[in-house]
Amino acid sequence: MDLTEDLEEVKLELQIAPLIDVVFLLLIYFMVAASLIKKEGDISFILPATVNQTEKVKIPLEVLIEIDEDGTVLFEGLTFSADDEQLKDLAGQVAALKQVAKSQQSPFFVNILPNKFAFHERVINVMDACAAAGVDSLTFSKSF
Repeated sequence: MDLTEDLEEVKLELQIAPLIDVVFLLLIYFMVAASLIKKEGDISFILPATVNQTEKVKIPLEVLIEIDEDGTVLFEGLTFSADDEQLKDLAGQVAALKQVAKSQQSPFFVNILPNKFAFHERVINVMDACAAAGVDSLTFSKSF
């Protein structure tokens, strides 16, 4: 019973001095750390100014013609079936876009993207349609 009586008589006190020491240490730490961080306003950089263009930039007009495995030709949202061997409508669409590029004095390119299982005959049909449209810049891309 002596033990419980001793515990009741002991008065617990909160020590303020160590708490103040910890607060001051944290304050000093954050003041030093804040001075090490470089503010965005202190970073020197030069914003681009307007530059007068000396010559007109010609942006090329490039069209993509896709050839599916079954021979379907996709061109600018249009679909040409595998049964259409001559592709006259495709030639007309390509010729119209070439005319637009010519009116804008821009280079005109046609990029053919055949499926790796597409028949070579269908690729030749598309090339013939481009030739009929007067295309002189024709490239091929690899399908993934």
